[in-house]
Amino acid sequence: MVTGTVGKTTTTRMLAHILTKADFNVGAATTNGVVLGGELISESDSSWYGGHASALNGPGITAAVLETARGGLLKHGLYVDRCDVAALLNVERDHIGLAGIDTVEQMADLKRKVINAARKTVVLNADDLLCSNMIDDYPIAHTTVFSLNPRSRPLRRHLEAGGTAYCLGESQTHIERRQGNEVRTVISIANLPSAWKGVVRHNIANAMAAAALAEGLGVPLETIESGLSSFHSTIEQSAGQFTIQHSAGRFNVIEGYPFLLIIDSAVKPPAAKVLAECLTRVHVEGRRLGMVTAVGDRPDWYYPELAAALARSFDHFVCYETKKFRRGRSRGEIADLLKSGLVENGIKADAIEVASDFESAVKALSAKAKAGDLVVVLGMRLSQAVPLMREAFAEHLAASDAASG
Repeated sequence: MVTGTVGKTTTTRMLAHILTKADFNVGAATTNGVVLGGELISESDSSWYGGHASALNGPGITAAVLETARGGLLKHGLYVDRCDVAALLNVERDHIGLAGIDTVEQMADLKRKVINAARKTVVLNADDLLCSNMIDDYPIAHTTVFSLNPRSRPLRRHLEAGGTAYCLGESQTHIERRQGNEVRTVISIANLPSAWKGVVRHNIANAMAAAALAEGLGVPLETIESGLSSFHSTIEQSAGQFTIQHSAGRFNVIEGYPFLLIIDSAVKPPAAKVLAECLTRVHVEGRRLGMVTAVGDRPDWYYPELAAALARSFDHFVCYETKKFRRGRSRGEIADLLKSGLVENGIKADAIEVASDFESAVKALSAKAKAGDLVVVLGMRLSQAVPLMREAFAEHLAASDAASG
């Protein structure tokens, strides 16, 4: 089981891919749906009791990987009372003020129920304060930590006590597995497609967590490396068609346009902060254009915080909403709240457009996009976004094809 604030879906998908490479017949349940033996059988949010039942009870399934989210955990508890391995990736300020969870410490206590179910290995993020504070609460021989900082104090303390860790090497060019004096290279960052040339550092962390979980299930490092090196987030086009692997959600690079097009599901402040940090490492010649949305059932502080996280990432914004995710707010309220938040954070009003729905927003974005730009679409699943984007960006694709001969 995999829980945390951000990174759950990607880590779950990475681990499922590794286990498939290890010849398991894998059932995976995430916010993007249920996949059984490589076949997508549901696209609904499955990161809770019902989705977990589907993944575990699929015909011939020999391993299940279960993203375990806050909402389902609160309403229904755990579908299973034990598992072999579990990871807590991070605990950040999201969903605070909802359903009786008023502090990050309370959220940490809720998510701790997931890793308490693990019988073989608990995986914890040494870079997250609340996670690192839990490291000593579990038997050293059954706890693996991961860190982007090879000199992290919690990581070093864990290693000195005889524990196992995954971290970046001192050169920052590869992931290492460390235990005592033994250091083994797991994979070069250059061979980790999901890190996109090292730009997407949070996927390096997710890869470490997936590797640690796989090791806890007995998968050898060679197979772990094979799985991570063949897990992609870049989506290629052929004859105007996109190949989509199970509605992937984070930092999906769409190739074939005269601009750099990225689709990301980030619609909450912690995920937006991670994305914004990634975008600082992306070089573009033109402008940076972003489509932004949010869900409606969040406290009032949520929207300006989301806007603040993204305010320095784009030169032009299109704020939009979808009927499905208004969740009690009036029409246009979410987009207006985001626009107000952006203005409060120094964005000029004439650099912000408001659209009534996704289709209108993507058309507005297409009208602004030019060769050399960075175009980022936030808040929609690929399977839902791509057909509308294909139509809205058709003229750009045609221009790109003409330019390439």
